[in-house]
Amino acid sequence: MKSIDTLKNIDDSNSFVNALREQIERGTGKSFFQLKSEFAEDKLFFTALQYVSATKKAISEAMGIPIEAACRYKRNFEKDGLLVESIDEVKCPVTKHSAHLLSTNPSEFDKLRKSKFKQLNLF
Repeated sequence: MKSIDTLKNIDDSNSFVNALREQIERGTGKSFFQLKSEFAEDKLFFTALQYVSATKKAISEAMGIPIEAACRYKRNFEKDGLLVESIDEVKCPVTKHSAHLLSTNPSEFDKLRKSKFKQLNLF
């Protein structure tokens, strides 16, 4: 499983989106076009996040899912306990703004829920 951190040396957002898509294709064993034809958008969003941890915008761009729909899917999967958002923010390679990583892979949940920064506990 790869995350944005692994692919962060790719500066061009189009190249990054293509690398993300290739990672998903390798993970599923299916081409992008097979995935698009076999899965509904919500299932495609969920499946893609099984193989990469990425920002919502990056996964939307890679899978051709409108960002508005991705917001709905994220909220629904998160509510059902099937998706976790990272505590820490990363620089999204697509928008160049701070954003959280998402994953639907349970083996990534603990890692995303832990901050990489030591925080002072006041209570």
